Formats: sequence, C-alpha cells, structure tokens
Amino acid sequence: MSNDLLVLVSGAATTALALAFGVPQWMHVRRTGSIAGVSLPSVTNTLISTAAWLVYGLHLRDFWVTTTSIAGLPALLATFVAVVRRSDTRTGMWLPLTWAGILAATAATTPWLPALFPAVLGASVLWYVTPAAVTAWRSPDVSGIAQGTWLLLALDGLVAGAYGVAAGVTAYLVYAAVAALGAVVVLARVWWRWTPECGRCAPVTGCVCPA
Repeated sequence: MSNDLLVLVSGAATTALALAFGVPQWMHVRRTGSIAGVSLPSVTNTLISTAAWLVYGLHLRDFWVTTTSIAGLPALLATFVAVVRRSDTRTGMWLPLTWAGILAATAATTPWLPALFPAVLGASVLWYVTPAAVTAWRSPDVSGIAQGTWLLLALDGLVAGAYGVAAGVTAYLVYAAVAALGAVVVLARVWWRWTPECGRCAPVTGCVCPA
C-alpha cells in the first residue's frame, strides 16, 4: 500500500471511529439512566482535548486531523450533557480546568518551543483514561460504563498510530500508545465481574465487607 493511500485509508477510518466513539456511552446512559463507574472529569477532559485537536489540525492544515476532531465533537458533547444531568457530584472537576490551562499555556509557547504542544496534546488521552480508570477501579458498580466506547478507543489507537506513521503526525503516535493501554485497563475492570458478598466494595479501595 502506498503512503498516500495509507494516509487516506487510516485518515478516513480515524474519522469514522471519532464519529462513533461517544455514541455507545451516550446510548448506554440514555437507555439505562445509570452513570455508575463513569467519571465526569474524564468525559469533560475528552471534550476539551477534542477541541484542542481541532485547533491543532487547523494549525497544521491537516485535513484528516481537522475532520476527525469535528466528527467527534457532537457525540462527545451529547455524552457530556447526559452525564452532567445525572451526576449529583462535581468531585474532581478541577482536572478539566487544569488540563485546559496546560493546553493553553503550551500552545502559547509554540513560537519558541514548537514541539511542546504536539507532545502534550498527544498525551491528551491520558486525561481521559486516567480518571476513567481510577473511577472504574474504585467503584463497586461499573454498570454505567459502555464497553463499546473502550473497544472503539483501542481500535482508534491502532488506526491513529498507522496514520501518525504515514502522515508524520507525532502527536498521533503518542495518542495511539496511551489510548490502547488505557482501553485495556478499563476493559479489564468492566470484564472482571467483581461481586463481593456485601456488594459495596471496589477492587482497590481497601474496603472490606462487614462480618
């Protein structure tokens, strides 16, 4: 496969995955009404990151990076609204504010440190998978997590890595590695049917069931 064809195929695939990425979680919340195990800061961070990827794509004048970001925004916004409406706590919402500040600060250094913003943006998926993984592994109930979202993220990481190699987009290579690893960590918790007798303990909180 020629490099140009690989760019076309992987770019189109990444856009299709971005379009679908937020749909499983949004549909799951709409269908069940449950956000058990879902991290609001994680969802918010993803929305902020996607907006930053859009700015980066416009800066690069890269058609597929820009198109992928635009495609991902509607479902992510819908998921954010659905989770916010059902969440009775705003714990950890300092994380999205911190993340937005870091992005703005590193973007401002681009004239002097052009490689800094792509490196930070490439690791943006950490701000999605880290709070999501922590919440999942600290929650006794993960019924609100849509498996499809994390399967799509793992696939998206593989496709984004191919595009990063073909198109020379360094940030995509960082994204690919973190996305694949993060998806595995969250899916491991979802697939592990943790069911202590008292039903109130999470795997890593140190909780013990009362005698």
